[in-house]
Amino acid sequence: MNYIDVIQLEPLQIAAASEIAARAFDADPVFQYLTPDDREQRFQAVSWQTHRLMAYCTQYEHIYTTSDLQGIAAWLPPGEFSSDLRQQFKLVLQLQLYMLPLKVGWNRLGRWLNVLHKTEIAHQQDMGESPCWYLGLMVVNPAMQGQGIGSRLLQPILQRARDEDIPCYVVTFTEEAVRFYQKNGFEIARKQQFAPDAPSFWTLKRNP
Repeated sequence: MNYIDVIQLEPLQIAAASEIAARAFDADPVFQYLTPDDREQRFQAVSWQTHRLMAYCTQYEHIYTTSDLQGIAAWLPPGEFSSDLRQQFKLVLQLQLYMLPLKVGWNRLGRWLNVLHKTEIAHQQDMGESPCWYLGLMVVNPAMQGQGIGSRLLQPILQRARDEDIPCYVVTFTEEAVRFYQKNGFEIARKQQFAPDAPSFWTLKRNP
């Protein structure tokens, strides 16, 4: 594997990074469940969603990419993803979740609310009051997958979490992603369906 230079994502790179994420998530079952059936509309919706997430995460300065922008790993530090009402309100405002009906359609809004609720409950049950590093986004350019980029992008925070004796946590939606995280030291905490006719999700923890 060639050397992979990991750097902080700059705010001016977010637009390009969100397009990479939208391409990578095109076939993701949960994003298909949450966004319009039309592929162009889905691309625009996922690009907007990941753009807002990265814009939110930039305030914490833990978004990593490669020097040639082939992947992104965006983390929230301990205490910044919690069930605290003030923190949840801040999240809704800064992620502009109130715009969801315009971006994904009113017919998808109920699905979104269910997904957000189920993953929040899972996080509470899996982690309790324990602080953790929360991996909000992990994506690699589809043309560059399988070259070790994703694993390399995780390393800055995995190493820091080990040093600080703090666990890491992630929610993911495909068995392929589960295997990737297991390869990087994560263990499955749960597998659960969002609804009887909906895709499954997995939560994984990596203990220090």
